[in-house]
Amino acid sequence: MKKYEVTVTAIGEMAKKFFSQNIIVLFTKKHMPLEMKDISVMHNGGELLEDIKTGDKLCLADRIYTITAVGGNVNNNLKLMGHVCLKFDGKSTPEMPGDIHVKGIEAPTIELGEIITIEIAQ
Repeated sequence: MKKYEVTVTAIGEMAKKFFSQNIIVLFTKKHMPLEMKDISVMHNGGELLEDIKTGDKLCLADRIYTITAVGGNVNNNLKLMGHVCLKFDGKSTPEMPGDIHVKGIEAPTIELGEIITIEIAQ
């Protein structure tokens, strides 16, 4: 079951530098602070159908990652402004309240038009 689904609508000029640091910063274009534009991956917004939990799956197009930690503000931030920081480091404790930590085989990348989903663990 999908908990959240969005489509990438824009990628800031500096966002790809964050990919090399294993970080993707997500915002809806409508709610993104101007100072975050260059480092963010913007999306069309989506409805969070159920809270995100450890063990759920993050899908970036056809690349699948397991969620290993969820910060205390993640679900509220997604509901209000479509914002989270995806950190591809497999940590079991969130560094910041808005972080989702994931593990997977592939390094993070994202392209314009790709679909991002979060699905319930099965």
